[in-house]
Amino acid sequence: MATNNACLLLTAGKCMFNRDLAIANISEWAIMPKNEEGLAFAVWKVGPIAVSLNCGTKVLPAVQTTEVSPDCGINGTGIYDDEASCDNSKVNHAMLLVGYTPTYWILKNWWGSWGEDGYMKLARGKNMCGISNYASYVTIA
Repeated sequence: MATNNACLLLTAGKCMFNRDLAIANISEWAIMPKNEEGLAFAVWKVGPIAVSLNCGTKVLPAVQTTEVSPDCGINGTGIYDDEASCDNSKVNHAMLLVGYTPTYWILKNWWGSWGEDGYMKLARGKNMCGISNYASYVTIA
């Protein structure tokens, strides 16, 4: 098994870790409560938050365009706001919540050139696409 200097090594069933070779350490972690107020506070206080969303058959394709597309949930402001196409009880895609305004969340997708230069706007206040269902963060020391 190939490893680098700071990786875990398995020897006789024991994990070995050389703390002196680590570049960063997680000092704390949190699973967020399932509410949007908590998400907003965490983004303000901690920074970007990992979230899971339901990006069903209409959500991700709709965001790939900046054009007004009411049939895919994009309104004239570029905010995805289609509750009927986005069941908030299921999640199937991870994104990074990087900011917010009073009316929408700003999310970064890991697909690169997608949406608005890799970002999307998602309506706030409705748990749209299950944004507050599975959110978490770590603090690096």
